[in-house]
Amino acid sequence: MKNIPILAQIEGQDSKVNTDWLAIMATLKKRGLETDELEVVYFELCAGMRVTTRGLSIAKATPESPLQGLLHEPKFSARDYAGMLNA
Repeated sequence: MKNIPILAQIEGQDSKVNTDWLAIMATLKKRGLETDELEVVYFELCAGMRVTTRGLSIAKATPESPLQGLLHEPKFSARDYAGMLNA
């Protein structure tokens, strides 16, 4: 799963927040979603759907200009990847 920009809203509130998938994924994990459920949410977001789960309404954001400092793609070297396979 790649990191994507997300527009999130707490159910019952009017304010919306720009965030990213890694932050939302961590929040949803804390709220009890399993890995397969997270994958379903991710693919629905990538398909352009709005998803409501665990008190959050989330949608893939399409910013007109890149949000500086918002997205962080983790970088792994071949050595890191080999270490992950051995763990």
